Amino acid sequence: MREFEELTTTAGVAAWVPADAYADLIFGASVCYGQLSGVITAIDYDLKACQGDTIQVRYAPARTAQGPKDPCECLSATSSTLGTYSITVEAYGDYDLMCAFSLFTACGPVKDRILDEMAKGLAKKRDEVIWTQITQFQAAPAYISTTSVTCGARWTRDASYCCAYAYDLYNSIVSVQKEMEAAAYNPTHVILNPEVAKWLYFKDVAYPPGNLVKYDDKGGILSINGLKVIECCNATTCNTTSGATMAVVIDSSRAVGEAWGRRPKFYEFYEVDCDRYKETIWMYWGASELDTGAIGHIRNP
Repeated sequence: MREFEELTTTAGVAAWVPADAYADLIFGASVCYGQLSGVITAIDYDLKACQGDTIQVRYAPARTAQGPKDPCECLSATSSTLGTYSITVEAYGDYDLMCAFSLFTACGPVKDRILDEMAKGLAKKRDEVIWTQITQFQAAPAYISTTSVTCGARWTRDASYCCAYAYDLYNSIVSVQKEMEAAAYNPTHVILNPEVAKWLYFKDVAYPPGNLVKYDDKGGILSINGLKVIECCNATTCNTTSGATMAVVIDSSRAVGEAWGRRPKFYEFYEVDCDRYKETIWMYWGASELDTGAIGHIRNP
């Protein structure tokens, strides 16, 4: 057995010891995406080259039947005015310049992870645009409820009164849903931020009604009075701003549409004289509200 003094010490192998240790797991960025685009849109249209940058979605107005008529009484001719909703496709992209030697010396799939985050960034942008379209469109929504108290105004629990915000929020959602149904729409989804939705998780004696709020196996809200719930972090967070939209009820078959000119596509160009890579991603895409009657808001008073 060798004497202890003859052993190579830690100091002797220091040059070969990595400065840090790396786990196999690589965390991606926390990004909100994929909750609205391709989920709640009525159309998902692919625009071809040489067709311009705008598509027109055709619609026909409702007709009213005539009658009752007397025997041999003629019908009156009434005309229909057809119309269109437009969606304009625009260019979106991202770009990173990567040094090839830096990629060589780095530990882990640096390029792959950055490209993945670039794709997620475009997906996040699509959801942001759709949320803007259903909350800040030019024409006011046909159905607005402001019975919901300002977010944060009545959340304090005391011995005599509990859960007033959950009470008003639930009632407002159902009120807008039923007003839309009375106008012959078929509301399918309610979209709200998790900060707003959390009040529907709190349990009180009466609210939210257990038979009208459905939960999944993990405790998440599946539906409110039959409306599918999307807790979207791109939606408006709780605030006290008068008129701020706290939730949106939509008929997803008519409310908003999206169109593609080019699906997200990566391009790589190696600059041999600089030993670096140009990594870009482009998409041609657009979204717009269609029938504003298919959109209802729950707003602060």
